[in-house]
Amino acid sequence: MASTEESLVWTPELEVSLFHSMKGHKPVGINRHFHMACIHDKFSTSTGKKNISSKQIWDHLHELYNMQALDELESLPFPNEEAEFSLPDEIFETSRKVTNTSESPGASDAALLKMKLQGLANNPSNVSTPDSSPKRKRTRQVNSASSSQPSSPHPAPSSAKRRR
Repeated sequence: MASTEESLVWTPELEVSLFHSMKGHKPVGINRHFHMACIHDKFSTSTGKKNISSKQIWDHLHELYNMQALDELESLPFPNEEAEFSLPDEIFETSRKVTNTSESPGASDAALLKMKLQGLANNPSNVSTPDSSPKRKRTRQVNSASSSQPSSPHPAPSSAKRRR
């Protein structure tokens, strides 16, 4: 493969094919390698030369352009700002209380669980029962006398015509 890479001569026709292959693809920025894969595929298809590698295309682009400068000019498609972050002091105070009152490592887990359960007991509105769950599966009752399931809150349709 090294012999084919050294023997490639960039003719004007090959360069025009390369530029046509680069239409819509910029080999700079965070997605440069994905764009290069597309450029390589289009270029090898349009020229019919399957032995040209993407490294040869990269090398030729580095000869033509300052790719490092172009890569640095490309902005990220998402915000990437650094901000100072620290956890609130309440988290550390709660964990200190739990570890100070416990005698063994397993006891701290039990104390933490007890605190969570007390929080649920103080705020029962967050707890949902299975009967009030909106995701409850509804089933059709065929024979209400032999079924042990509770009856549906909606009346059965009186006619054979279905509502939509």
